[in-house]
Amino acid sequence: MASTYSAIACPHCGCCATQDYYYKTLEKFIYCFRCGYNYEKIITSWEGNKPIFTQKEQKGYGVCRIQKLDGERSTKIYNRPLSSEEIIKVATGFLHEDVNTDESYFVIFKDNEFLTLAGTPPKDFYIPFEEYKKDRESNNQQLEIIVPF
Repeated sequence: MASTYSAIACPHCGCCATQDYYYKTLEKFIYCFRCGYNYEKIITSWEGNKPIFTQKEQKGYGVCRIQKLDGERSTKIYNRPLSSEEIIKVATGFLHEDVNTDESYFVIFKDNEFLTLAGTPPKDFYIPFEEYKKDRESNNQQLEIIVPF
């Protein structure tokens, strides 16, 4: 497969997202590790030599990243609103003594706004893509491209 990874503006929250584009097949995947948005355009069948695509889009409702003191980490992307009970359960996980709260965060995205519920998101987490891109370019830094786990 031939693909390119690039940083793009998330179609849902406007922050920096990662696009994986397979230029030989025209398949595309978008992942936003800020709001949790997920998009895929994949070939599901063929009509002769013509590919038939299926598209799936899931709005993002937040992200939880847990970084443990021993280096182990996990990331959970939410593609549906969380119940109050689920929010409490996730936030309670930050109380464990083996969690590095400086490197962990639990953020929900609701009504086009981010809300940090626990931990510390990276300093550029909430910056709109165009502003983020301009800042990185002015500091001679490449755009962050996160390869999905």
